[in-house]
Amino acid sequence: MEVAIVVVGAFIVLLTLYDMFNTTISLGGGGPLSARMNIGIWKRLPWGPGPLRGSAGGILSLCTILMWMALLWLGWTLIFLPVSDAVLRASSGEPADFAARIYFSGFTLFTLGLGDYRPDGALWQILTALCVATGFLSVTMSATYLVPMLSAAAHKRAVASMIDSMGDTPEEIVINGWRDGNLLSLGTRLASLSSPIAGTAASHLSYPILHTFGTAEAGRSMPVQIVKLSEALLLVEHGIAPEARPAALDLLSARRSLTEFFEHAGSGTRMAEEVPPTPDLERLGDAGLPTVALKDFENAMKRQRDMRRHALGMLRESGWSIKDALGR
Repeated sequence: MEVAIVVVGAFIVLLTLYDMFNTTISLGGGGPLSARMNIGIWKRLPWGPGPLRGSAGGILSLCTILMWMALLWLGWTLIFLPVSDAVLRASSGEPADFAARIYFSGFTLFTLGLGDYRPDGALWQILTALCVATGFLSVTMSATYLVPMLSAAAHKRAVASMIDSMGDTPEEIVINGWRDGNLLSLGTRLASLSSPIAGTAASHLSYPILHTFGTAEAGRSMPVQIVKLSEALLLVEHGIAPEARPAALDLLSARRSLTEFFEHAGSGTRMAEEVPPTPDLERLGDAGLPTVALKDFENAMKRQRDMRRHALGMLRESGWSIKDALGR
């Protein structure tokens, strides 16, 4: 029984360290424990871009760190618990009771202890040193994980604001990019956005809960702005006459960065059952832009239905509606 309890404690410690390493320094999408916990909490938050969902990133980050600390504390307590003379009272040499072993494990894990309890024997001294090491490692990794993640969240909002400055709707983005009978200026803007968007997509691999750092402002919400930009790009790729489109390389770069974002930021998103409303091609024609035949454009949109349903699913999971992105 004593061996079984120690083995269980060691397993909990090793599993927690694995989860911590997989979440903080790998691109695996989060550890098995933290990923399941964060998904469960995220899906149970009140729907819509309210204050609670807007602060979900901070809540989940805190819950993740608290889970790691609690599991490490539990694991080390189980390791020191079953052997009667593993931990002794320093003043009298008497074996520590149950509550004292919990206290000893926690104090050793998060500090160097006060010296009122001590391990007895070489084996327990070595295990105490390992307990101290895991405590320092967990605190250090938690801190170094939070700081760049907060920076990535701020960068995500900045990119969203850049997209929002291009126009309030997909049609407006295209119309605003029409200069001197062409869309070259829009192509240049799309090319300049490709790198920041791709960087934000890569950040979702490093920080699996980055998508939970939301905002109550549509203009600074990355899902809203990404969907809006994707719809604008579809208008350019399939609605504008070929001779008036931006350079093919600019369009390809923008489309690939958006595809990466949908793959990384919306990898676990459930596809919406319906397709978003088709962009208003006639509005572009009324503004003087050369467009393809409406039937050809509608056929092209049918070929993009799965991608657009995925985008709508990601938008809804973030608490936003299609009207927030398309203006209708």
